[in-house]
Amino acid sequence: MPVGGRVQERDGKLLLVLDERLTGRDTFLSAVVLVATPAPAAVETRVRILTFDDVTVLLPFGSPLGGVEAGQRWTGTLLLPHGSRPPDVPDDFAQSAGAAGIDTGTWSPAETRQLLTYLGEASGQVRAERIRTIINALTRPA
Repeated sequence: MPVGGRVQERDGKLLLVLDERLTGRDTFLSAVVLVATPAPAAVETRVRILTFDDVTVLLPFGSPLGGVEAGQRWTGTLLLPHGSRPPDVPDDFAQSAGAAGIDTGTWSPAETRQLLTYLGEASGQVRAERIRTIINALTRPA
């Protein structure tokens, strides 16, 4: 997967901060990043993937980054041995969908994330209403 970002230093360690937050991927796991620029040749580095609310950071495991310094932009390839993680459908929504005859397992990850984002922004009565709205939209004849 192509990635890029900026290098930041924190507590004496260099961190690779991605320009775009990783979504739908297992995080807090290890991977390998091939840092292509600004180094003259690609440097293979083992990293821990740390994805937070608004940012993904790659924390190198003590490997040198081949001349990469804090403040520099970088590009490379992230090699993810563990692949994509399917989104978890919350129990309240899964039960309502199942009762309506909707198989949430047939949705693409992008479709699922879109619906779950809409649903996840609400709680209480508003959430219950959004579940009904989604179910009605999915069961309505075309």
